[in-house]
Amino acid sequence: MKKAMLSPWHTICLITVAGVLAACEPAAPPLPKAESRATPSAKPADAATDAVHGLGADAALVAESAQNAQALPSHAQPSADASPLGELKQYVGTYPSDSNVSFLEQGVLAERLKQMLGKDYSTLLANLRTVSPLSEEGGRWFITGNRPHEGGTEAAAVVVDAAKNAVRVWMLHEGKVTEYRDPSHVDVPWPAEVQVMLDNQKSAAKG
Repeated sequence: MKKAMLSPWHTICLITVAGVLAACEPAAPPLPKAESRATPSAKPADAATDAVHGLGADAALVAESAQNAQALPSHAQPSADASPLGELKQYVGTYPSDSNVSFLEQGVLAERLKQMLGKDYSTLLANLRTVSPLSEEGGRWFITGNRPHEGGTEAAAVVVDAAKNAVRVWMLHEGKVTEYRDPSHVDVPWPAEVQVMLDNQKSAAKG
């Protein structure tokens, strides 16, 4: 049996049909592109540096503020009114005997003096029988006096610095001078009037 042979015309027709069918086939989807990664514009260190540079003139102010904050004390110094000794302010200009209760014998100052002087507290009171009013100078309150008729050998002075919560006492007893401080490390300068009294007592002792 002989095989049927395609004529050249038939071959051309088949190739044309195959081409048309191939053109109708959907095109294969394009391969996805590799995901691109953004390159960081600057390293973290560079960003921090840029931030500091961006402060410009303000950078000096920021640094200065930080230094000032470190220089501040851990706690602020109290004002005279906030101090435990602040209640004495109401007695400025008055004598201990002006009120029913002497501020030298009861109240916050009396308690401090008792703790400071111990057994010598009674001697202090005796040496302040003839006494000045509670006075003020440079933010400090003070009182001076002596034992009646014994001013050359028995005298005393009490100075209060309420802002520092400190008390300083000078006492002349039996011709001997003793000083007391509470707290012991806090310096409370003598007011001018007290210093004059001390100088006069020194001069009298030398005479």
